[in-house]
Amino acid sequence: MKARSLCATTLAAILGVSLLGNAAPAFAAPTELNSTGTVKVEEGTAGGGDQGTVDPENPNEILPDPDPESPGENTNSDKGPLVVEKTTDLDFGTIKTSADAVTSFAKPMSFEAGAKTRGAYVQWADVRSGGTYGYTVTAQLSSQFKDTTGTNVLTGSTIDFSNGMVSAQGSNTNTVPSNAQTAFQLTEAADDAKTIVTASKDLKEGKGRYIMEFGQSKDSTVGTPDTDTSSVKLTVPAATASNMAATDYTATVTWKIVAAQ
Repeated sequence: MKARSLCATTLAAILGVSLLGNAAPAFAAPTELNSTGTVKVEEGTAGGGDQGTVDPENPNEILPDPDPESPGENTNSDKGPLVVEKTTDLDFGTIKTSADAVTSFAKPMSFEAGAKTRGAYVQWADVRSGGTYGYTVTAQLSSQFKDTTGTNVLTGSTIDFSNGMVSAQGSNTNTVPSNAQTAFQLTEAADDAKTIVTASKDLKEGKGRYIMEFGQSKDSTVGTPDTDTSSVKLTVPAATASNMAATDYTATVTWKIVAAQ
């Protein structure tokens, strides 16, 4: 009987511990209960004409449309996660034949009936998903100045860019690309594409939207003020300048953004 009583008491004790453990609540406290939020992320796109032009001298603002007499602004109609969104045309005005080399500066962009000016610019965006980083932005004189027939060419002409400044859109707090060429020259050589911006893959730079301006307005508080009229220069060598045909010439500058490998 003593042995039986001991076993029964031991079993009761074991059951008591087990029942006590099961009686614990399933959540932290009776006054708390969690809910779950879910969201699905898909890779988005930029470009396509949906975006405005970031003001490079005041990146919290969007520039208005250029004035009718301003050099043209080009907007990429294609969309993508890595895209060049905007470029500006380069209007070098009128030059004359000469026995010497001829130079001329591109007109600045003009807004609000000339009350606001900005240097030539290129705008791009990187919204690739999955923590993908790194790219280069390049510029190339892909077609030399020539007339509509292609017969008359300003052989040997170059375009120099200076006073370059990269600005992130105001709400973009990602790391700005640390490697930007503030000055470079484009030539007619077929393989002369210049890398002007490098966003490091390892440093995780360059996500979001950026704009690079060449020359800043006289009222700018950043960059080099009062250089928007003197930062994109055309040079025609003397051998060509002395024999130019009197007609209109057009060149093409191609801007590309390429993902890092």
